[in-house]
Formats: sequence, structure tokens, C-alpha cells
Amino acid sequence: MTLGTILSASFQTLRRNPAATLAPALILSILVGVVRVLATAGPLANYLGAVTDFSTNPDGSFDSSGLLSSYIGLLLSSLGSGVLTLIVTAIVEAIVTVQVASSTLGSRLRLRGLWRRLRGRRGAVIGWAAITGGAAVISVGIVVLGLVGIGLTGTAGVVVAVILGFLLGAGLVVVYIWLWVKLGFVPAAIVLERATIRTALRRSWQLTKGAFWRTFGIRILVAVIFGIAASIITTPIQLIITLSSGVLQPNGGSLDSLSSSLLVSTIVVEAVTSIITAVSLVVTTATTALLYLDQRMRQEGLDLDLARYVERRAAGEQGLADPYLPKPAA
Repeated sequence: MTLGTILSASFQTLRRNPAATLAPALILSILVGVVRVLATAGPLANYLGAVTDFSTNPDGSFDSSGLLSSYIGLLLSSLGSGVLTLIVTAIVEAIVTVQVASSTLGSRLRLRGLWRRLRGRRGAVIGWAAITGGAAVISVGIVVLGLVGIGLTGTAGVVVAVILGFLLGAGLVVVYIWLWVKLGFVPAAIVLERATIRTALRRSWQLTKGAFWRTFGIRILVAVIFGIAASIITTPIQLIITLSSGVLQPNGGSLDSLSSSLLVSTIVVEAVTSIITAVSLVVTTATTALLYLDQRMRQEGLDLDLARYVERRAAGEQGLADPYLPKPAA
């Protein structure tokens, strides 16, 4: 498949069966947004109250426990919403991958049928998402703690920590991008080949061999397209909300009015972001699934197996084996 074919088919996945792809992605994205807003509302209000208390007590006679508790609350809410986002993303990616595979065979399944096809694979997909998320958090945490420890040694340590921070940050970005490409087919292998996580790791590594830059280029192109689209849509909304708050309350207003305007702006931005995230998740997942199928066609002749399957199914044969399962060794 060429670049144009993959991009066209990715958007067709969204357009031809929105009830089974976009609907669950949108519902789950909105659910994550609601949880995020509710989880951050309390700690954010405490933070604003602590800041106001600090500004009204310049001599330093204020209770700093409120500021500390708000920081902890925001950290815990961010961690909880991040875990929920990982689970939701894994579920939607699995549904869209099965939909792409079904559409390639000329079938159009409802959401119930797609969910049934994921029986026995849901836990593995969520487990892989947990592994990737945990590995990212742990690696970043180790680097940050190490840099903080170096910085606490003195002025020279701060300089060394800043330099190492730039170098290690750039190194982590390169490693993450490399693994993002090399292990990008793991969810598809788990779902379509019904492989274990270890086997799916080997399969993804094998399928991306010799196709790293092509896979990276197409995936990053789609990600950049939706990143720019999200910025174009959300930036004016945030600007309008900020300007309207300044016009309606030129003198700053009270803490309650500030909290209310901040809550309204957060809800509006989260709603728009949820819609964009849902569309982006469906299209980007479809792109990755199509790249996975394309690599299997190039390396294993999967296109011939799919064509034979469709011909035999049209001839009325029953009990045909799943063509996406790996072929037994000769």
C-alpha cells in the first residue's frame, strides 16, 4: 500500500463505521475528560485559596499546608487520569484494529461483534499499555531524581544537572521515538494474531525490520496533522475565554468568580479536546493497523491469504481459519 492508500483507508475507517469506532472513542474520551475535570477541581480551588492567602499575608504568616496539599492533590489527579487514559486508549485501539482487519475482508461488524472478537485479548492489550506507561514514568522519574540529587550538591552541581538534563532529555526522546516505531505493531499482533505480549514484541520487531523510516514517516505525519488541527481549534477557544474573563472582570474579581471562570474554561477546552482526541485516536490507530497489514503483505504474502479467504468464503465454504493468524511453519 502506498502513502495515499494508507491515509485514505485510515479516514475511511472513521467514515464507514462511525458507530463502532468513533462512538466508543468519543464516549470514553468524554468520560476521561469529565473525570479529569472533577479530579482537578478540588485541588485547583485549594491552590487558588492558598495563593490568595499568601498574597494577603506578605509577611509570610500563612498556612503553607494548603499549598502543599493542593500540589499533592493535583499530582494524584494527574496520575489517576493518566492511568485511565492508558486503559481507554488501549481499548479503543483494540476495537479499531479489529475493525480495520474486518473491513479488509469486506465485513462490517457492529460494536458488539468487535467486542466479541476481542475476547481473551483485552487483558493483554491493557497490560501492554500499563507496561509502556509504567516504563515511561519510571525512566523519567529516575532521570529527574538523579538530576535533583546532583543539583543539591551545590552551584557546580546545578550547572552539571542542567547540562545533563538537556543531554538526557534529548536522549530519552530519541529512544522513545525509536521504540515507538519498533514496538508500534505490538497491539495489532496481540489482537489479530492472538499472541502473548512477549511474542508480539518479537513480531513487531521483525515486521519493522527494514521499514523503520517508512513506518516512522507515515505515523509521525498523521500525528503532526492532528496536532496542528488540535492547536488551530483549541488555541482560539482558550484566547476567547481569557479575553472574555478580562473584559467581564477587569479588576480581577473575587476568588469564587476566578474559580468559576477557570472551571468553565476547563470544561469547554476539555469538551473540544475530547472530540479531537477521539477522531485522532481512531485515525492514528487505523494508520498503524494498516501499516502492520502492509508489512505482513510485503514480508509474508498476507494479501494472497486474504484473497484466498474471501474467494473461499464467497464460494460458500464454512469453518475457514482466521487468515490473520500466523501460518504454521513449513
